[in-house]
Amino acid sequence: LDMGCDTCHVTHKTGAESTTENRFHLTKGAPALCVDCHDPKDAALQKAHQGQPFGTANCLQCHDPHQSAAPKLMARFLHPPFADKSCETCHAAAKDGKVVLTQDRVKDLCVTCHDEQAKKIESAKVQHPGAAGDCTDCHNPHGGKSPGFLQPDPVSACLACHSDQAEQFKKAHLHQPAFTQGCATCHEPHGGENLHLLRASSPNKLCLECHGPDVNPKKLESEHLNAIFDGKVRLP
Repeated sequence: LDMGCDTCHVTHKTGAESTTENRFHLTKGAPALCVDCHDPKDAALQKAHQGQPFGTANCLQCHDPHQSAAPKLMARFLHPPFADKSCETCHAAAKDGKVVLTQDRVKDLCVTCHDEQAKKIESAKVQHPGAAGDCTDCHNPHGGKSPGFLQPDPVSACLACHSDQAEQFKKAHLHQPAFTQGCATCHEPHGGENLHLLRASSPNKLCLECHGPDVNPKKLESEHLNAIFDGKVRLP
């Protein structure tokens, strides 16, 4: 950062619309940009990553490239096994330079700890097809900028599949919670009881959760957050 923004960024876009380079105006995407300075063959770096093949990973899934309150520029929110350096919970030793999981299927691995989500997905009255896939389709297994580690962010994670809504988001005026907090502010991402996966039984009830005459969100003072929808959603 001290070397100037143009160390990593260019003024004009550099690639296809969907690429990391284009989105952040980078000279290269990750990890190519990162390994220009951080050698994957460095013994200290290999030890810090417990022998996992980080040289081909997207460094931005775990590290903030500009600043962080944590050492090594770690992301703000971390998955507990990753934060505890318990990589063996999910990973076996790398093989032929590739990541190896302790389970054959990603979802089988996730539900060993998150069985309650698997049950919710299976039993939901209104199913969300996206939730039937691998958990890592939407969640980064290591960390992220928001709770739940949605990737690349809580909005884009949904718009990748919902093209109609993606077109709406290109318009000038957007509902602030949807644009900044993510679609899961109002929708149940793993499946629910209501049409369109809404968190309330009707659009009126949904809106009045924030805009009603008796709005009184539960304040989580220690976390500087407000809880709505019976604590299922937390907002600044």
